[in-house]
Amino acid sequence: MQMKIRKQGGLTLIGFLIVLTVTLFFAYAGMRVIPMYLEYHALTNAMDLLKDDPSAAKLTPSQIKNKIQMSLWASYASDNIKPNHVRISKKSDGVNVRVAYEVRKPFLGNIDIVGKFDRTVVLRK
Repeated sequence: MQMKIRKQGGLTLIGFLIVLTVTLFFAYAGMRVIPMYLEYHALTNAMDLLKDDPSAAKLTPSQIKNKIQMSLWASYASDNIKPNHVRISKKSDGVNVRVAYEVRKPFLGNIDIVGKFDRTVVLRK
């Protein structure tokens, strides 16, 4: 009877450290990026609620800004979106509400992650 010797395969320490480094890098990048998108998601929800409100087209620009800010405040997402980011203009088919802003988060050393967000809704009369 002959015994077959099998070579054991597995992850070496160096291989494990490489996999760990790559995993930690992407986890850290996710921790910096995901809050920006959660804030933008809260903004889209606030603007969709405003768009679905039939009386929203009759509000003054300051009331529209206040309504958006209060909705963002309730969602804990009012850190980066300020009232001066909200642009309101009258159009023939209704009121155009545009929110455009940029978020810059430090990443590694002098490298920043920049998120640029822009959302527009039309409040119909």
